[in-house]
Amino acid sequence: MYEMPVAKDRAERFRPQRSDAPLRRCIVSGDTLPRESLIRFAVGPDDIVVPDLSGRLPGRGLWLTGRQDMVVQACASGAFRRAARRAVTPLVGPNDEDLATLVDSQLAQRCLDALGLARRAGLLVIGFEQVRGALKGLAGTTSHVGKTAILLTAQDAAADGRNKLAALADRVAESGAAITQFALFDAKTLGRAIGREQIVHALLESEGARNHLHAAMRRLAIYRGVTPLVEVGRAENAPSDVVDMD
Repeated sequence: MYEMPVAKDRAERFRPQRSDAPLRRCIVSGDTLPRESLIRFAVGPDDIVVPDLSGRLPGRGLWLTGRQDMVVQACASGAFRRAARRAVTPLVGPNDEDLATLVDSQLAQRCLDALGLARRAGLLVIGFEQVRGALKGLAGTTSHVGKTAILLTAQDAAADGRNKLAALADRVAESGAAITQFALFDAKTLGRAIGREQIVHALLESEGARNHLHAAMRRLAIYRGVTPLVEVGRAENAPSDVVDMD
């Protein structure tokens, strides 16, 4: 399965986190990371562990580094039970999906919902020629610094078109723009998000919508191991206000 390396451009070169960013400790690895790099889980009144991607469920949180292998390990090792200090059971889906699969599905849906919002706002450029024209427009601006965009490519896109747009995006990025490239869904899945049969190539420039979609896509990419999670603020160097659960 083709995955575009989303970490190769400037937008995905992780910058050092601020020391006052909210930090939490992973219950499996013990690493202390910014909250946005972890996934919160909560234990319901029925002692079922459920994902809390929005961080709004009541009760004490159980935090895991935001990767699928960490969720699998937590379920297999009893980490949830130890952190909750009582017998708990990871959520199982209606078709017997395990917790790691359910988290992937929820993260993916958040990406597709953000894509749909961008489309309804009229902010999404769709189609090979249209995307190429928009990228050339970025390349033709006097200054690329501060210019940002997300290039979406279907996993099943033809190599020729995919490579041409990726090369053009790289040239724009080398001039100072931040062009983040994601290939996390096939064309039909991208299309369904905006009511089309399929989408192969799309571009989003608008800052507010771009930030929302970028955060969702990056979170899913890290979860699937497409782009690496850079650890910051390990436990031994963590500020004194770090907590394990909330």
